[in-house]
Amino acid sequence: MKSIFSVFLLFTSAVSVFGQPKELNGIVGRRVAFPAVVKEVGSLMYEGETVGDVTSSYFRTLRNVKFTGRLQWDSNTGHFSLSELKMEDKGEYTVQNTNKKISTDFQLNVYSK
Repeated sequence: MKSIFSVFLLFTSAVSVFGQPKELNGIVGRRVAFPAVVKEVGSLMYEGETVGDVTSSYFRTLRNVKFTGRLQWDSNTGHFSLSELKMEDKGEYTVQNTNKKISTDFQLNVYSK
C-alpha cells in the first residue's frame, strides 16, 4: 500500500510540474528560440492556432500576417524561432513533435529594451 501511495504522489507531483508552461523571456527587436525539438513532423502554435508546420523535414509558415517573415525553423537543431520580437508577440506557444507525441507549452514574455 505504501508503494502505491508513493507512486501516486510522484505522479501527481509530475503532473503539477509538467502541466505548467515553460517561461521564455525575450526583448523587443531581438530573437527567441523555442527549446523543443521537431526534426521531421510537428508544428508551432500560438494561442491555439497553428502558425508554423514541419512535414517530412520541410518547413512552411501558415498564413498569419502577425508572423510574416519572422518565424523560422532550424533543420539542424529542430527549434522554431521568432525574430524581431514585438510586445504583442507575448502569449502562449505550443511546440508539437508529432513523431514523438510530445507537446511542450511555453509562455513568452516580451520586454522593452
